[in-house]
Amino acid sequence: MKISTPQIDSTDINSVQKVLKSNWISTSSNVVKEFEKKICKYVKTKYCLALNSGTTSIHLALKTIGVNENDEILLPSISFVGSVNPILYLKAKPVFFDVDENNNLKIDDLLRFLSEETYFKNNKTYNRKTKNIIKAIITVHMWGNPCDFIRIKKICKKNNIKIIEDAAEAFGSTLKISKNKFLNCGVIGDIGCFSFNANKIITTASGGALVTNNKKYYQKASYLANQAKDDTFNYIHNECGYNYKMTGINAGLGISQLSRIRLKINKRKKIFYEYKKNFKYIESISLNESKSKVKVNHWINILYFHKSSYEFINDLSKYLKKLNIETRRIWRPLHLQKYLTKYQTYKVKNSILFYNNSICLPSDERLKISEIKKICTKIKNFYKRFYKLNNIK
Repeated sequence: MKISTPQIDSTDINSVQKVLKSNWISTSSNVVKEFEKKICKYVKTKYCLALNSGTTSIHLALKTIGVNENDEILLPSISFVGSVNPILYLKAKPVFFDVDENNNLKIDDLLRFLSEETYFKNNKTYNRKTKNIIKAIITVHMWGNPCDFIRIKKICKKNNIKIIEDAAEAFGSTLKISKNKFLNCGVIGDIGCFSFNANKIITTASGGALVTNNKKYYQKASYLANQAKDDTFNYIHNECGYNYKMTGINAGLGISQLSRIRLKINKRKKIFYEYKKNFKYIESISLNESKSKVKVNHWINILYFHKSSYEFINDLSKYLKKLNIETRRIWRPLHLQKYLTKYQTYKVKNSILFYNNSICLPSDERLKISEIKKICTKIKNFYKRFYKLNNIK
């Protein structure tokens, strides 16, 4: 019983074999362009650039909007390090914020920070404390749960702050922006970034994508991703570029996987509701649950224990491992990582609480109802033995 593994079937194998037989396996393969078009159609965006990882897409997004040394990027403290490392690649500086009940960026804190801790001068927003330019905000859609950042869009535009969506975990999730209109995660901000790593909703083995409706951003990102070639015949490069494009082999797998995206999300949705049913009457345990204005891909289910401790989560995970039930703690708050402790934080509190008291549950598409019931029973019994809570059944 795994957290999330790649689901490869005969359709995927045939799709990859077709690419191999064509001999067009490089980044210049037409299959890559086909995959990009299919992503554009699915998420409803004008431009897509298929890349070799989600981290790559964030790096290119930051580079494309003109992030320079000492510029500041605001982001939530809970996320994978792939969200923050590209900031350091450019010698820029992260500023870490707290998260809400869904482990997403706490928008109220962000608004307060922009109102009270910054000033606007010469069409740039500055951090009052550091005097550095705030160039962008990275919003992360944690565990597939859309971060509702609509409230900050007008403020960011007014203050010349770009919004980059880290939708690595949220391919297929949508956010309601008006009565009858939903937008896909990744296309709500200025640039969106996806991951197609092996454990994601759809996989290209290793890969990612950058999406945007801004033609200039797309052209710049494409240029940089292909080694910044100014003259392909004479091999002239006028600036430093990167070897970041996706290969035809990866794209072939992606096309096949994308054709089953609805089925994949529906399977994960059923898993979520089975977990919800099994933990429904336990007030001291919460399952990460989305709000009514979002549609979630249910990539990973997170269980939060209101009466718990760091040690309890470790002990529970070890116990479940003996039963061949894979679990892990949620992402360690970025501001606690040794190499990131020197950077500014703003009112970070919930992040530490969630890290200490949460666990990632098996959410694999292959999970059976009987297996989910077993997982829930074992967790409840273990919790009861540790805390002797009579209300746990």
